[in-house]
Amino acid sequence: MIEEAVKIVSCFVSCMSNFRSNRSDPHFVSRHVEEALDIINSMHIEHFFTITITDDNSMLINGVRMSLDVPETKKFFLKLQHKGVITILLSKGVRAKELQRFLFDLASSGGFFHSYVHIALERSKQLPRIEMFPTGHGLKDELIQIKRIFRDISAKGRIDMITVDAVVGSLIANVRKEGNLLSLFETLKEDSNDLYVHSAKVAMLSILQGEHLNLGNALLFDIGLAALLHDIGKTLMPNKLLDKQNSLSEAEWTVMKNHPAYGAALLASLNKVPEIAITVAYEHHRKYDGTGYPEIRKRPGKQHIISQIVAISDFYCAMSDDLPHRKTLNNTSILGLLIETAGSEFNPLLVNNFVQAM
Repeated sequence: MIEEAVKIVSCFVSCMSNFRSNRSDPHFVSRHVEEALDIINSMHIEHFFTITITDDNSMLINGVRMSLDVPETKKFFLKLQHKGVITILLSKGVRAKELQRFLFDLASSGGFFHSYVHIALERSKQLPRIEMFPTGHGLKDELIQIKRIFRDISAKGRIDMITVDAVVGSLIANVRKEGNLLSLFETLKEDSNDLYVHSAKVAMLSILQGEHLNLGNALLFDIGLAALLHDIGKTLMPNKLLDKQNSLSEAEWTVMKNHPAYGAALLASLNKVPEIAITVAYEHHRKYDGTGYPEIRKRPGKQHIISQIVAISDFYCAMSDDLPHRKTLNNTSILGLLIETAGSEFNPLLVNNFVQAM
């Protein structure tokens, strides 16, 4: 039992070290995650595989005390202590993808964890909400990072999820710190038509909605990340369409409507991008009543709830931008349009939440 537990911990630590390196190798990570799962499955655990940090600073795996003289075990123990994790429960049926996501969260510098289907955590204490997502830079600095993230995705076909996570955490901190997002957006007005500025604003408004719904940090992080990447498909659109000063022709609009599908496919091709980001990239121009685009021939299902949140933020930002062929609308007018279209284009409960939050 002890030998198997040491091997599992060693696989975990190897994956986490790889996540933190600048040359993260997806094949290396996948191999070690699968190896850890194979060992866990070979132990024929009836219900849960448990890792526990005790009050006397020991680490137990399925009730067996582990020696902290083993370097890899010591590293894992210290990381759990640092993140305030006292119990990990891996239930039967845990999948490689969610285990990989958990290890990535554990390796990251922030205090957040996503929600997982087959993995449960108990933490000794919750960090203060602002400290959970510390902001080390101003918004202008974050925009530089976002621009770099978008350039790496479109030009190099890669994504640095460590940087993405840090940016999303900082955006959450900015939303919590800033009492009036509209005043903050005024400082970005000159660059408001740039894709990366639009994406940052949509992310912050989506985070604001989640905050007003009193959602937990993990779900709030998913919302911010998905909103930040929702329009990545536009990086694959012809520049002449993105830069056009007048309204798009019917033929040009047909091309532009491909950007959600292109964006979802692009994100799906990248390593470590959460599924919710892919879903939102595809669905953010679908409507609450099932219309919108991309058009779906079979009976369409409802948008994911996070897609519905992002769609409201995206609409608000689009209407507030001052374009050559359409003047910007003020806050009251945009909120009025949202209220008018609630129940058809947008979820009426989310519209009400957005209006209250604004």
